[in-house]
Amino acid sequence: MDESVNDIIMLLCKGMSNRKLYFSDHPKVTAYTTDIIVLLKDYFLSSGKDELFIGVVEGIFVFDGRRLFGPSVTGKLLIDFATALYCGGFGLKKGLTVKELKKFLDLTTLREVPAANLVEARALMINYGIKTIRIGDPFSYTDEPTLQKSARPWEGKKAGPSLQSPTFLYQVLYDVVSKAHGAAALNHTLDIESARSVSEFMLRYTRASFADVMQHVHYPDYDSYTVGHSVRVSSLAVYVAGKMNSSKKDLLALGTAGLLHDVGKSVIPDEILLKKGRLTKEEYIVVQKHPRAGVELLLAHDGVSSLDIAACWGHHIRYDGGGYPSQPQWASRHPVVALLQICDVFEALTAVRPYKSAMVPQQAYGVMLADKGAFHPGLLASFISLLGLYPPGTYVRLSDNRVGMVTDVGRQIDRPNLKIVKTEENEPLEADDCYIVELHDPQFSELFVDRLLLDQVI
Repeated sequence: MDESVNDIIMLLCKGMSNRKLYFSDHPKVTAYTTDIIVLLKDYFLSSGKDELFIGVVEGIFVFDGRRLFGPSVTGKLLIDFATALYCGGFGLKKGLTVKELKKFLDLTTLREVPAANLVEARALMINYGIKTIRIGDPFSYTDEPTLQKSARPWEGKKAGPSLQSPTFLYQVLYDVVSKAHGAAALNHTLDIESARSVSEFMLRYTRASFADVMQHVHYPDYDSYTVGHSVRVSSLAVYVAGKMNSSKKDLLALGTAGLLHDVGKSVIPDEILLKKGRLTKEEYIVVQKHPRAGVELLLAHDGVSSLDIAACWGHHIRYDGGGYPSQPQWASRHPVVALLQICDVFEALTAVRPYKSAMVPQQAYGVMLADKGAFHPGLLASFISLLGLYPPGTYVRLSDNRVGMVTDVGRQIDRPNLKIVKTEENEPLEADDCYIVELHDPQFSELFVDRLLLDQVI
């Protein structure tokens, strides 16, 4: 059930993005709205309900009393629209049609929503002829039990304060990269300064809690993986370089370069970029053009740094000089670009793609170590030691069946520090009840990591 709700949220967000680019009856907008209606009909049939309520609580989607972290990452447009309407989410009612859903998307294209409060927002919906989409009241802890403990899940019919989550950081990062790729695809001006500003935001959060940032980096939607890839590469690079005691100035530059390094992929056709099978020789040649395309895009803008250019050009060039684009033998390579290349490959190996499943970190390290000449040996060794076998933000099951989120690598590469989030009986712990276990501590000598939980989301 959650999966179909996730899909509906994703399609709504894509519909909003495309409606900002195209007219209401454009084939792309029609395709998204049609797919949403089909999924809604299936949801109503399987659930027996007359309404699907998608809550929005302080930047996170909520469904049936549970927070949906995956869609929250890529759904900033819909979340921002809920904020503009002073509401706590949207109720999609049985009987919603493609025509009315398009009217809703038309409303989302307004530069400024002419509503000063929730009452005016509801009047605006009626004026647009939108009757089978309800905008709910904001969530309140005072009016109802918390989302986690409520016997009757909140459905947007109460009002109140907020939830807090590092998801907001990822939303901001995702939004900046997404806009950069979208602007590049349409030959519009890139907002380089926004990327630079959000890099500072990322640095502040990453220093405070890299694990909390990385636990929200998932790919609930294949269409979004290129943008998500850039965000995760940038986050990884900033984290590792920070552990190497790089200066704040260098970390900010690295973060920006990481966010923009793959902007050239915006010109690669989706049928190649998102292909599930093996690429043909001709298709691979097209993909190999994205570093050069990215550099050409960046050079057309003011405020671009030499590191932005170098990262965009060199993130597929090997330590031994191979890879692409080709370069003269005498050309030297910036160590920051070498680090970004390592992060780029590690992320690609450990993430889900349309054409492959994710590798566990140990497998990825093995592949990278076996590829002699591909990576700067000293940087690769440091990267592995700083991330460990269980990188911060991942979840593991311990030998006593408890589940923990890795918060830090710890003193031994295979014995990380953990925040316990589930009991031996597999019962989730409330945030205030979670606690830290440092496996290097002698009192936990008989405890060990049983396995990595790649798909775990708490």
